[in-house]
Amino acid sequence: MVDTRRLEKLMSLAPPAPAGEGALVRRSLALSGHRELRRAGQTRGRSSQRQSIIDANWQGLPRGVPDQDHDRKTRQLNALAHESDVISRFDLLRTQLVQSFRQRNLVTLGVSAPVAGAGASFASAGLISALARRGDLRVIGLDLNLRAPALHRYFELAPGAAILDLLQGDAAPEACLRRLTDSVALGFGQDRPDMLGSGGISADDLGEMLVEMTEHYAPDMIICDLPPLLQGDLALGMCSQLDAVLLVADSRSTRAEEVMACERLLSGQTEFLGVILNNYSGSEQI
Repeated sequence: MVDTRRLEKLMSLAPPAPAGEGALVRRSLALSGHRELRRAGQTRGRSSQRQSIIDANWQGLPRGVPDQDHDRKTRQLNALAHESDVISRFDLLRTQLVQSFRQRNLVTLGVSAPVAGAGASFASAGLISALARRGDLRVIGLDLNLRAPALHRYFELAPGAAILDLLQGDAAPEACLRRLTDSVALGFGQDRPDMLGSGGISADDLGEMLVEMTEHYAPDMIICDLPPLLQGDLALGMCSQLDAVLLVADSRSTRAEEVMACERLLSGQTEFLGVILNNYSGSEQI
């Protein structure tokens, strides 16, 4: 399913690789990425009154309701995601990301792929589930793949109002988010195949929505399932509003030039954390 062994050189333990296209691919396989660690920011202490408001906002979110419309194939795929080997790999990725985010003072993470079908939604769901198993962090998962949302299928929950309504200012966060656990909430999308471009959604729309969610819920992490980076401009605009991006590649179909193209697009936009491999058997090379 997902290989995390290539992410073991976290936290810039090794010196930067030499310049060149081959180096771009090698560096992309380390979660520390190709950019320097940002300096740790200073966070302001939270008053007890403020904390009480945040706690109340979380408690006010409705619980997720099981969706009975999922087909047999979806349920079989979700059963595979609960296998011990898959769980352990996502737990390792979770721990690496939490450590990296704390050191860099990051909150928002985008998960994308060069093209559709590489497994970005699966990786997003696996990471969110791993964070839910930990239980001591408040996490919000958002399906921002507005043209082809898939995150709801992995959790088999009925969505509330669509994330698109929240982005456009037509819905409040509490109308969109559904609690998976006491500390993890999810916001799903609706199928919008007509959105061939940005659909009138600007980077500022996403930025304002993330600010609103941060003010209301003070999450430790916001995980955003993004559209493919090389298929339209929607994902790139979103990345500029996120602290960091993780790329998912399919070991059977993703090409090295696609990974390098994504890294070039992300350069200067956000922290590029690296690449994880989906459908990895141990022999494939990008």
